[in-house]
Amino acid sequence: MSAQVVWDRGVSISGSRLWLDPLVVRTFAFISHAHTDHARRHKEALLTPQTLALIPEARRPRGWRMLGYDEPMRIGQATVTLHSAGHMLGSAQLLFEHQGTKVLYTGDIKLRQPGGMRPTHVPKAHVLVVESTYGRPHFRFGDPDSTVEAIARWCRLAIDSRVTPVLLCHALGKTEEIMLALSVYGFKFALEKRCVPCARAYAMAGRSLPDWVELDGEVEAGRVVIAPPAGKDEVRRLSRYRTALVSGWAKDAEFSRIFGADATFDLSDHCDFDELLEVVERSGAEQVYTVHGYTEDFARHLRKRGIKASALEATEQLALAL
Repeated sequence: MSAQVVWDRGVSISGSRLWLDPLVVRTFAFISHAHTDHARRHKEALLTPQTLALIPEARRPRGWRMLGYDEPMRIGQATVTLHSAGHMLGSAQLLFEHQGTKVLYTGDIKLRQPGGMRPTHVPKAHVLVVESTYGRPHFRFGDPDSTVEAIARWCRLAIDSRVTPVLLCHALGKTEEIMLALSVYGFKFALEKRCVPCARAYAMAGRSLPDWVELDGEVEAGRVVIAPPAGKDEVRRLSRYRTALVSGWAKDAEFSRIFGADATFDLSDHCDFDELLEVVERSGAEQVYTVHGYTEDFARHLRKRGIKASALEATEQLALAL
């Protein structure tokens, strides 16, 4: 089998039949995590048990091979191993090994973890395919623990002022992780209806969550409300509230203005610019391909540093011999 990285509405390792987070339904695909922009109803999918549990029924693959972290699996003549990506519960990087060549696909990845957790491990590889959502230098985020502490202070100040604090963040993954991070400060939560099935799925997938109720009109004093950034009809029914956008996009002033938040916090489940550089360095890759986000920008920055890099999505179809 001749190993190639191929781009055609998704990344593929040619000869293995394996597609990596493809944008369209494929016969056999790796799903790196449960967010709906990555999950498709593939004929067969390779994924972690937690990712399978979190994918909504309407987007669940028709068949699957579940694989835990650090458990090698043979696929044809190659070996694949999944490693935690630190992005959300069940998220995984995929290391593909064939005839001495190692290809690492990160999927959505986050190195620095709050709560004193160890940074995400990056396996060594000859070729790296890395997501570049925040691949511009102005996306540099604060220390996660310091940011969580700042969010907690903001919530406490609002509650002490008899105002309901509302955190705006992604319903699946970010909502549950911010609940866990803030629980050490003694907060209880009220979740907007779109967050409710995600929280239930998270708990069923093995991550117990702190005390929460569904938001239904006015909220009990002292609870922190969490809601997706777009479509805040239920939030607007609250009598007195303040909103805070919790996202790496808080570093983008125009994006923040779109959602009209009273405050912003740059707590992200993706790598910032410096973390992306660290992923590249820790992988030791001789060749880097960027996917998703600021692909051209990040590849250009890497080339300025003497690293062989290009945007994999630059053309509709691009085959690259390893």
